[in-house]
Amino acid sequence: MILKLLAKKHVREILKLLNEHEYLNFGQILREININQSNLSKLLNELVDAGLLEKWEEKEGYKLPKAYYKITDEGKNALIIYEIEENLKNLKKKQVSMIHNIIYGKPAIAEQ
Repeated sequence: MILKLLAKKHVREILKLLNEHEYLNFGQILREININQSNLSKLLNELVDAGLLEKWEEKEGYKLPKAYYKITDEGKNALIIYEIEENLKNLKKKQVSMIHNIIYGKPAIAEQ
């Protein structure tokens, strides 16, 4: 289930954004992520349910409560999965380049 959630569009952006800040409220996240409000709300709730984010509300002084979000240790661990994915992509590119070098005896065009 967690991998399915991590594969969803905008999840990586949300986790990275919250990893860069101590916490953000819903409106701040909405301004940073190019997504509509209802989809963001749904994604944030899924991330909270999965234990990747913490959520709390500030009710005083507002007609509507302000929701705040913070990345959890589990959320930080999930970011490692994205790093592994990037490393695997880079490794694949290097392997293709090495095979190209072996076959043709010269670097691939992308390396030159």
